[in-house]
Amino acid sequence: MSSPEPAVLVSVTARSWLGHIPHPSVPWRSARFWQIQVAILLIMTAHTVVQRWQHGGEVDGVPAPLTASLMLIPVLYSAMSFGASGAIATTCWATALFALHWTVVPYGDTSSAHLWIELVSMAVLATSGIIVGQRVDVERLALRRTEVALEMAALAETRYHGLFEHQPSPALVTDSEDSVVELNLAARMLLGSAAQGKPLEASLGFSRADLETRGGPITLRCAPDVVRHYMPFTHRIDTPDGRGFAQIILADVTEEYQRGEDRRAFTGRILEVQEEERLRLSRELHDDPLQQLMFLTRALDEIADDQKLAPELRAPIREGMAISQNASKALREIIHGLRPPLLDDFGIVPALQQLVEAARQRGHLEIGLRVRGPVVRLPADVELTAYRVVQEALHNVAKHAQATRATVTVTFGAEFTLSIRDDGLGMAPASQGRGLGLTGIRERIDRAGGTMTVRSRPGKGTHINVSLPGQGPPPTDGTDITARSPSAVV
Repeated sequence: MSSPEPAVLVSVTARSWLGHIPHPSVPWRSARFWQIQVAILLIMTAHTVVQRWQHGGEVDGVPAPLTASLMLIPVLYSAMSFGASGAIATTCWATALFALHWTVVPYGDTSSAHLWIELVSMAVLATSGIIVGQRVDVERLALRRTEVALEMAALAETRYHGLFEHQPSPALVTDSEDSVVELNLAARMLLGSAAQGKPLEASLGFSRADLETRGGPITLRCAPDVVRHYMPFTHRIDTPDGRGFAQIILADVTEEYQRGEDRRAFTGRILEVQEEERLRLSRELHDDPLQQLMFLTRALDEIADDQKLAPELRAPIREGMAISQNASKALREIIHGLRPPLLDDFGIVPALQQLVEAARQRGHLEIGLRVRGPVVRLPADVELTAYRVVQEALHNVAKHAQATRATVTVTFGAEFTLSIRDDGLGMAPASQGRGLGLTGIRERIDRAGGTMTVRSRPGKGTHINVSLPGQGPPPTDGTDITARSPSAVV
C-alpha cells in the first residue's frame, strides 16, 4: 500500500505547471499578453515600412511578404500561452493592423499576387491561431481534470490512511505471499514494528487461510501475564496489477470471550451439580426405597403362599404384591433416568442398549443401535455426555418428531462420534438449534470439548452428529458391531 505523498507531489507539480499558464478567459491580465501585442505591432510596422518604401520589392534580397509571415510566431505563442481566447484576441489585433497597413501602403504599384499572399497569410494566421488555441484549451482542461482527480485521490487516500492508522483495532495488510507489508499504530503496539516484512504466521501464529477458515477468536499474549482474544476479519484488496493484498482487522473480543467462558463455566457447574444430585438420588432410591419395595414384594409373596392364610385374604394380598412390583419397576425406571448404574459399571454401550430398549418399550418408535470400532471405556465425563445427548435426542424424537424409526450410531476411534437419525417431520433451518433440548445438548457438548452439527429439512427427518474426545485406534472396515433391541431397525 502506497503512502499519500507521491500523489500529493504529482498534484502539486501539476498545479505549479498550470500556474504558468494564465486562465484562458482573462489573457489581458497577463503582461506577456500585451508584450505579444506590442511584438505584433512592431512586426506590422516593419512590414509596412518595407512595402511603403520598397513598393513590394526586396530589401537586401528578402521578399517583403516574408515580414508578414513573421506574424505567425506571436499568434501561435499567444495561442499556446492563452488558449483560444488569446489566439482570437491576437488574431483580431493583427487583422486590424493589416487593415491599417493597407490604407498606408500605395497598392497601385503592388501586384495582385502579393495582395493574395497577404490575404492568405491573414487566413493562415486566424486558422492556425484558433486551431492551436482550441487544442491548448482541451489539453489544459484535461490537465485540470487530472489535477482534480489527483487531489481527490490524494484526499481519499489520506482519509483512508487516517482511518487505517488511528482506528483502535489492530489492522495489518499482507501481500500475496502472506507477508505483512503494513501495520497501523494499534498493530505495531500489539505485535511490534518488527512484524512488518515477516510472514503473518510468524507474528500471529496463523496464516491468512487459517484465519479465514477458523471461525473463532485467536489468543495472543500481549505481555507475560496479559492474554487477549481477537476475532479476525479478512478483506481482500484488489489492485490493477493483480497483486493479492489482504487487510486483516483484529477486533478485541476479550471481554465477550471472558463472559462466554464464565457462562460456560457457570453452565458446566450447574450440570455438575445436577449430575451429582442425580447420582445421589439414584443411589438413595436404589439403596432404600427400592430395597424396601423388593422386601415388601417378597414378604407378600410368602404370605400369599402360606397355607394358613384365609382364602378371602389371598386375592387382596396378591393385588398388593402386584402393586409393589409395579412400584419397584417404576422406581427402577426413575433410577435409570437419573443415573443408570450400567453407565458407571459397564460403560456407554450397555447403558445405551438399555436406554434404546426402554425408549422402544415406551412408544411405537423402532430404534436401532449400531456400534462401530473396538469398544473401549471412555472418560467418565465423555460417557456421561454421550449418554445424556442420546437420552435428550431420543426424548425429542419421541415427543416432537412424529417419527416411526430412528437409528443411533456409535463409533469408537481417535474421536468418539454419535449419530442420531430419524425419519420424522424435521425442522426448518431457522429453528435449528433454538429448542431447549438442542440447547442443552450443545452446552453439554461444548463443556466436553466436542462439536455438534444438525442437518434437517421439513418432512425429511433430522440428523444430529456429535464428535467428542475419544481414545483408541480409528475404526477399520469389518469392525462394525450391531446392537439392537429385539424389534429394532438398524
